Amino acid sequence: MSPPLCPPGPVSNFKVEINGDGSLTLKWKSDNPTGAAGTMYQVWRRIGAAGAFAYCGGTGAREFVDATVPPGTTSICYQIQAVRSTAVGPWTQFNVNFSTSGESTSVDEGQPVKIAV
Repeated sequence: MSPPLCPPGPVSNFKVEINGDGSLTLKWKSDNPTGAAGTMYQVWRRIGAAGAFAYCGGTGAREFVDATVPPGTTSICYQIQAVRSTAVGPWTQFNVNFSTSGESTSVDEGQPVKIAV
């Protein structure tokens, strides 16, 4: 009998693309143990700097489209976690900030995140 696999790795290398319809495409990387299959990613978000996180959805890819960003939003905090069977990886948070001048900035725990427009 083989030993159980380690939990999924944390989400990293977070990127955001702003789509023409106002939606955001989130992309990331996550290292998973060799031989692991069936990893899903849970995506939660909080609009603004305070308040509760709301579940956005899950995906089996390292990509998610958030099509419900309210107009006029200036900041979003995403929380993403990899899940496989009964093993879960750590939560990772990413802050995405938008300026009112039409320029966009995204920050991941104090580090710049690539954003494409």
